[in-house]
Amino acid sequence: MYRSIAPRLALIAASLLLGSCETLKSLDFHSQPPAPPGPCPRAVVADQAGHLTRFVGAEKDPAHVQFEAQIGDLVGDCGYDGSTIDVDMKVQILGSRGAADKTGKATFNYFVAIARRDKTVLAREAFDATIEFPGNQTQNGMVDEITQTIPLQTGQDGNDFVIIVGFEMTPDELNYNRQQSQ
Repeated sequence: MYRSIAPRLALIAASLLLGSCETLKSLDFHSQPPAPPGPCPRAVVADQAGHLTRFVGAEKDPAHVQFEAQIGDLVGDCGYDGSTIDVDMKVQILGSRGAADKTGKATFNYFVAIARRDKTVLAREAFDATIEFPGNQTQNGMVDEITQTIPLQTGQDGNDFVIIVGFEMTPDELNYNRQQSQ
């Protein structure tokens, strides 16, 4: 009984060894390993545009707050494709329902800008967003997945750029933010 198993095991072992020899032949030990990927641009929240308080009416007190929103985590990765960098990002936005909310949702716009390190904006895109507050829920959040393509000139890489994310605001909303930070 043991003799019938041993030849079968030997046959299986031989076929595995021959298969691994063929795999080793296909490997090229003389080629250079691929170059490491280049650096990704840094992502930051725009100064005074990372928090949004939207009011109902002209009064700027807690009883008139429709909602508040805050830019949370900015995470992602990038890949180089010839003369461009493709950046895949996740933008987290957290929201709180205000006392004056009647709709059960916060609807707003945010922007993503590509800039040089000196913050000279090269491109800017706006995105619509909504955070729902179902039932009596007072806080919620969302994550938007976006892709940005950055053209490169000779000698440039991700370190030459910064990605800036912030809320689009009215002048009154921006002034309110500035007053709150003082």
